[in-house]
Amino acid sequence: MLQRFGNAILEKDKTGVNEKRCEVIAVTSGKGGVGKSTISANVAINLQQMNRRVLLVDADIHLGNIDLILGTRSRLTIADVVKDGVELEDIIIKGPGGIDILPASSASLDLIQSEDAFLKKLAAAFSRFDNPYDYMILDTGAGIARNVVSFLFSAHKIILVITPDPASITDAYAVIKVVRSIDKEIPIFMTSNMVSSADEGEILFKKMNLMVQKFLESRILFGGSILRDDLIGRSIKVQKPFVLHHPNSGSTTAIRVLNRRVLHASSNIGTESNNLFERLLSTKKIQFEWNV
Repeated sequence: MLQRFGNAILEKDKTGVNEKRCEVIAVTSGKGGVGKSTISANVAINLQQMNRRVLLVDADIHLGNIDLILGTRSRLTIADVVKDGVELEDIIIKGPGGIDILPASSASLDLIQSEDAFLKKLAAAFSRFDNPYDYMILDTGAGIARNVVSFLFSAHKIILVITPDPASITDAYAVIKVVRSIDKEIPIFMTSNMVSSADEGEILFKKMNLMVQKFLESRILFGGSILRDDLIGRSIKVQKPFVLHHPNSGSTTAIRVLNRRVLHASSNIGTESNNLFERLLSTKKIQFEWNV
């Protein structure tokens, strides 16, 4: 039985005790270089500004770069949880705007070669972790590699970042096709980034949605447009999120619009495990449609 309590979604367990359900939102893209990590970070901070408790997960577990976007430094990463038994709460760091950050590891051949064992240890660590969050924002890797897609199926909603670049459009459609081959219902919000105008962003969405309707017999949702803006590039260079340092900018307004649309969409958050890494392990067993 689900009920809402403040910002949290609660579910009564078998003992009648309320267990908070944390909504997981994955931010992804078909190709790199489209602004996905910058959008992930600013989405997380804006949610925290809305009095939500937010954990930003650097879900590119081998080559994460959230620390570069936000100017944070972490002494420990998820690699230390797996290799040395460090508790999950001991590696979480405080980020700008009050968000918490779960940092990824640097490239590690051991972790790449034993990814399932790696995830099992993370799932065990997460089971000991008292999850206080309303939302987890997953900044995934780009593309349709199996580990990236597994994170998408572990989420309740997906934000797909796209630019007018033809390669970005083609690769974004591939992401939608893979997701829809398994899950017809998960909300996918396409966000047009680096566009010259709001009209260009909306046209980009309508063309993509028509393709999805025609060839996949499904649909996607519009997350809005983020215009090409030198302010964003400057904020990345100085490692300061624009929603904090330029709260009245058009880019910040676009992030607010995106969050409102994502939060208002319904999702199936009721019965599955609240352990992100347990769900991730189970989704890795799914046979995906790779013919894209």
